[in-house]
Amino acid sequence: MSEQKKGVLIPERLKPVLGAFIFFVVMMVAFIASSPEVFLNIGIYSAVFLSLPLFAIMGMSLVFVTAAGEIDLAFPSIIALSGLAFAWTLQQTNLNFILAAIFSVAVGISCGLLNGYLITKLGLSSLITTLGMNFALIGLTNVLNNGEVRTLEGLNDSKIKSILVGSFGPIPAQMFWMFAIAFVLGMIFHRHKFGLHVRVAGDNPEAGRAMGVNIERTKILCFALVGLCASIVGILGILLLSTYFSTLGEAYLLPTLAAVFVGGTPVTGGKGTIGGLVIGATTVVFIQTGVVAAGLDGQWTSLGFGLVIVLSLLGHRKFSGRLTR
Repeated sequence: MSEQKKGVLIPERLKPVLGAFIFFVVMMVAFIASSPEVFLNIGIYSAVFLSLPLFAIMGMSLVFVTAAGEIDLAFPSIIALSGLAFAWTLQQTNLNFILAAIFSVAVGISCGLLNGYLITKLGLSSLITTLGMNFALIGLTNVLNNGEVRTLEGLNDSKIKSILVGSFGPIPAQMFWMFAIAFVLGMIFHRHKFGLHVRVAGDNPEAGRAMGVNIERTKILCFALVGLCASIVGILGILLLSTYFSTLGEAYLLPTLAAVFVGGTPVTGGKGTIGGLVIGATTVVFIQTGVVAAGLDGQWTSLGFGLVIVLSLLGHRKFSGRLTR
């Protein structure tokens, strides 16, 4: 009689989420032990929650692209260019938020559609294409903005700012928007037909085509989603600061990519998790805080990101293996 395999019965798609959560808990225990005066202070969490939603919202769209078997490195420049569209329109229309938001979203989605078209219709590498587009769009943004820092003081007293990036007690409003977007995208990715098509595109595109899935259109829509989320992040970032500058998107590249991989979305495609991404983004943002709290120079943050990505990938592999043994 063969020996039965022992293990914890956990749904396959929840394993990365659980792995990311365990990694986050271990990291936070280490941070609290090393700097209790910082990490037992409620103020530090309010500060972290100001920026966390922006990294998480951006990362959610990258889960779709990565699960589809591609990668997008152009999103920092899309944040900057769509942000410029938002700030410029606000200045030209006496702070007409609706028009500014529509123009910004249109610019962001157009950039995403262009990336998707170049990659799927022309057969170009997504890595090289989006890297090149990142430089091109940053250059275009700098030319259009001419190095100007656009101060939007009128936003400080606007109702729309208080709704989108205000606060409800100690909790920033953008946290609620993050969870709302996570719920919608999570339902699409895990429950909707489009999410299935995304995973098929990354796992076995030839089988997907045989099933009638339009792989090219699916991937183009994933890149368009990146453009949409980049414009949302640009809008929220400008509302937070009441200021626009051309380097608005630069700080998002490494932390957002780290959040995707720490959250359990593999680079091989075919899999992904929105819940894991939110936990991964939380981990990454706390790394930045932990480096500062430890009294280290900010340059150590990149080292921290790199180590966390490698350790989390090893942890996900080992953890998933144990659950199935």
